[in-house]
Amino acid sequence: MNLIRWTVLLITLWVCACSTQPVKSPQATSLLIFGASGRIGSALVDEALLRGYRVTGVTRERDRLEGKFDAINIVEGDILDQSRLAQLVGEHDAILVSVGGRPSSQDPSQYIAATAAQSLVSVLETLGDGGPRLLFVGNLYTLENTQGQSLIEQGRADGHRNEAMFRGHQIALRRFRASQRTRWTIATPPNGFRLTGRTGNLLWGQDRLLVDDSGTALSISLQDFAFAMLEELETPRYEKARFTVARAYQ
Repeated sequence: MNLIRWTVLLITLWVCACSTQPVKSPQATSLLIFGASGRIGSALVDEALLRGYRVTGVTRERDRLEGKFDAINIVEGDILDQSRLAQLVGEHDAILVSVGGRPSSQDPSQYIAATAAQSLVSVLETLGDGGPRLLFVGNLYTLENTQGQSLIEQGRADGHRNEAMFRGHQIALRRFRASQRTRWTIATPPNGFRLTGRTGNLLWGQDRLLVDDSGTALSISLQDFAFAMLEELETPRYEKARFTVARAYQ
């Protein structure tokens, strides 16, 4: 009898241990991550590796990924190079994109988010529904208030040193929304990355800025934002849509 009880106990423990392991979507096992050496991109790489994905990191600064040489495939490349982009896209199941930096021009249409969106749509539209899933990191200033006005439309971007960046992300959002054959999702951070740690304790939304009961904009950590993006990849709820996510408050 004791042997039977011990056998049942061991089987139960094994099942529990297995159930705590991350489970990947069967549709995606290899990820292509643009901006892999940046703040958000690095967090995405870490989360993807934690979940057991095969990762290719695309960067223009290979040395910044030195600590990950053995863990991922590192490619130097430019998301605006459509022939190279098409080749890389064809080798992976899903694409995560975090591109940014200070605007080098006051023309929003020339900001990297806008030009990257155009490049991605041009390549992915040729593949249609059979193409890889795309998750693209958006910008806070495109989120809306309860009247449906974005921070940009409220005039909050006017005269800001990064105005071209904010409006470039608005162009990118419109470009994706106009695409009929791209499996896109935009993941929009809330009010900065002011928190730390990976908790998985999240509040989800779509177009509206997430706030607490007092109306104060919520925040998130880089680790939880990366967690949210991989959760959306594995359990799609916002395909051909935009979402935002913040750390849940008590």
